[in-house]
Amino acid sequence: MASKATLKDGRQPDRMDNYAKHWQKDLKKDTKADMDNRNADYENIVNGYYDGATQLYEWGWGSCFHFSRFYEGEAFNQSSARHEHYLAAKMGLKPGMRVLDVGCGIGGPTREIARFADVKIVGLNNNQFQVNRATKYAAQAGLSKQVTFVTGDFMKLSEQFGENSFDAVYAIEATVHAPSFEGVYGEIKKVLKPGGIFGVYEWVMTPEWDPKNPEHKQIAHEIEISSGVPEMRSLEVSRRAFDNVGLEVLYEEDLAERPDAIP
Repeated sequence: MASKATLKDGRQPDRMDNYAKHWQKDLKKDTKADMDNRNADYENIVNGYYDGATQLYEWGWGSCFHFSRFYEGEAFNQSSARHEHYLAAKMGLKPGMRVLDVGCGIGGPTREIARFADVKIVGLNNNQFQVNRATKYAAQAGLSKQVTFVTGDFMKLSEQFGENSFDAVYAIEATVHAPSFEGVYGEIKKVLKPGGIFGVYEWVMTPEWDPKNPEHKQIAHEIEISSGVPEMRSLEVSRRAFDNVGLEVLYEEDLAERPDAIP
């Protein structure tokens, strides 16, 4: 359902006001019906969250809204950039490629990867407020000819871009907001050219997570409501989704298992 009021910057106050209503006040009482309703209304959930959180994120997190590994003595921005460079290198991005950033935030990783790999990137986001800010920051960085940002739905990529449109696609902690992994991964596969590559940093619950354990379930719901995620899913669900849409997994790793001095 479209919001009735939109601010000049693209935010919609009623989406922010209604955000928390998608969860039970007592998260222990959250039901499958509640989860199904969140997945059905994922656009308003994600937009309500980021309409309210974006400026706070920028203040505390900078322009790259993702986690990363830290070396001892490493600066915050350096860690974020290294995390993005690692993804670009693993994907084998090369100069001149046309790349799609699915769920680009305000474009921090988009700008960094464009510079690092010398590729042209289209950043997609369903939040107009963030798209406006990403476009502004790209212009300030002198990258407007190399990176562009558009508003769109990652569950309808092929409608917006057409099939076989990109040499590579990546997503950094973004597709967790999708109502289903099969849906978003399937759309990504459609817009990839034959032989194209998809790289993703995905949020999933580890194999140790037991959805039947009330404490574990509570942890998942706390992640959801604090991060604009309709439903946290297991690693196995993500793996199965790749298989179901016909994407071959070339490399997989849980970076949290690295023996880093700083966890």
